[in-house]
Amino acid sequence: MYDTVNMWIDRENTAEGDPFAVLPFLSDITEKQSERFGYTCYGKLGDYTISCYQAGISLKGSLAKFYLPSNFYTLTRQQTRESVEKLSDLLHVDLGKAKVNRIDVSTVIPTKRPPSDYYSRLGSKPHFERVQTTKNTLYYQTQRRQLVFYDKLRETAAKGVERPSSLDGLDHFLRYELRFMGKLPSQLKCSTITAKTLSCGDFYYSIVQRWKQEFETIKKVYQSNNMVNLENIKTPRDAMGVLLAKLLQQNGQNTIDDFLADLKASNVFSDKKYYSRLKSDLTRLIQVTGNNGDDLTKELEAAVNNFARYAR
Repeated sequence: MYDTVNMWIDRENTAEGDPFAVLPFLSDITEKQSERFGYTCYGKLGDYTISCYQAGISLKGSLAKFYLPSNFYTLTRQQTRESVEKLSDLLHVDLGKAKVNRIDVSTVIPTKRPPSDYYSRLGSKPHFERVQTTKNTLYYQTQRRQLVFYDKLRETAAKGVERPSSLDGLDHFLRYELRFMGKLPSQLKCSTITAKTLSCGDFYYSIVQRWKQEFETIKKVYQSNNMVNLENIKTPRDAMGVLLAKLLQQNGQNTIDDFLADLKASNVFSDKKYYSRLKSDLTRLIQVTGNNGDDLTKELEAAVNNFARYAR
């Protein structure tokens, strides 16, 4: 379930206390001199960008791309251990002691329909900003954490990467990533997270469950093609409310977000609290619970649950 893993290893944990000792094992080396960092060297090792400073070594890249033949896949716990060992051998540095400062937890979910069809089922998420940058990519973000949903097939095709033959016969792939991008110990409630920690059973299980829980806190939109129950409509106001809810459910969360953005751009309300109140009221309309008619929402929920249940 791991993809990007960024690390830092202190000078004292490098070979003979010399961060620049790894340079013979890198390609595409460049040098730089600055007042802040002094003499610095940058190089490549597989998917990783290695930056050597006087204080230590920074490693930024995808551990999955470094170790696996295709970026359709992410790392299991066992593969994570093996990939850290391989990277350590190639750099001649024990990266088990390296501090991890970014982790992406993700997988590819085969879906019945194009990934973009599922985004309208994913509503707001408490304390996160929901941003759909393109038809094929949806973000939920805070300063330190991101959830990203995107069309993996389109992304790899744009980069000229072929999908593995083992996935032939499947037409649609949705990638769901949870990105921890800063202050990992406080986010994950660990005193220190090293590369060795990543393959520990308890830690791996907990971070995969966190991946699932972050998805679960997204407010889902259960759309249905069922006819409206007219017996619940007693007044014209009831009818207008039912129609508005139905239209919002059909068009998804983006309709609310775009409308609020237009209101804010025009400074419609003098009291800023009105924007949040309106968003809360409209979001309440779009969220229908207990609806058995929306197969796409349930398909996505079942897939996330299954991956979290069987990830090892």
